[in-house]
Amino acid sequence: PAFSLMYLRSVTSCLCVLVLLGLAGSLDTSAETLAVTKETSTIIAPDSIDLVADAATLRAAMKGWGTDEADLIDLLTHRNYNDRLLIGRVFEEEYGKTLWEDIRGETSGHFRTALKGLVMTEAQFLAEEMRNAMSGWGTNEDTLIEVLMLTINDYDTVMAIKSYYSALYNEEIEERIRDETGDDPSFQKLLIALLNRPEFDETVTANATSVASDVTELKTFLSANDPLIDYVIELLTIRSLTHLASLQEAYYQDTDTELTTALDSATGHHLQDALLSLMYVSRDYNYYAAYELLQSMEGAGTDEGTLTRIIVTRADKDLKLIKESYKAQAGGELKDKVDDDTRGDYRKTLLNLIN
Repeated sequence: PAFSLMYLRSVTSCLCVLVLLGLAGSLDTSAETLAVTKETSTIIAPDSIDLVADAATLRAAMKGWGTDEADLIDLLTHRNYNDRLLIGRVFEEEYGKTLWEDIRGETSGHFRTALKGLVMTEAQFLAEEMRNAMSGWGTNEDTLIEVLMLTINDYDTVMAIKSYYSALYNEEIEERIRDETGDDPSFQKLLIALLNRPEFDETVTANATSVASDVTELKTFLSANDPLIDYVIELLTIRSLTHLASLQEAYYQDTDTELTTALDSATGHHLQDALLSLMYVSRDYNYYAAYELLQSMEGAGTDEGTLTRIIVTRADKDLKLIKESYKAQAGGELKDKVDDDTRGDYRKTLLNLIN
């Protein structure tokens, strides 16, 4: 671009800088920029930054013999989502390769995955997570469910995931899901329906008449000798989260049985996990995310994939609220458990994000 990068100093507005760089036209800004909520974000970032200096710091940390992991961690965990994307743009302009290319060559393991989530757009990171869950031998169904739940209230990101997946892998994500879940048609149907949920205005109060009608239908579907699960899936995946929360309350008032209990009895395995997750996330998103974090560190071993996806993608948004819910459920601080269950530069990265 004709505009010199040396003038990009003390930046606070992402979109205006992208215009100056001549890059804004290539972005789906609805998916790639984020209205960072400082009140619920756990990232402590400066109000203004020097993009060129930040890019140079990252380059110096990875240039030559060895890698300065401390500089990578300190900078990337103290810049908000929008600024990290901008730094990546400047890095590519200055050094002729993407920031992720450098990081990929200089880091490894869970640490590399965490940094990957910090320098990619959320949609691209999660698209690759879904691809990894369906690559090689077997399928990681838990990852597919988790990604769809984490983005359940973010229509633009889900659409961007589908777009990125198609561009990166030259196939539609729905087709890949069909190939990977063909032995469980109902679970397959649920995943694809979740991926294609309509966009909802979650501020709109649920219609009481519609909720009552849904309760009647669900009772019919679930009380059949052979529960009509496909009809249940069709109903639950075309309703807003607000509606689903009201539906669960109304179902309990009508039947004296929790809808989650009825679904648990009528289904099994991955389908059961996904339907129950949908019910939980519709009632309290932060509770769901905190519970997944709790489960990822329960018992022997640690599910670093879940730790990384939730902490990295929610740090700019609502991790502060998730931390509070975690403490209420676990009786202890999230940072203390992460400190116990992780090691090295990966631990330092997560602890900085948790703050």
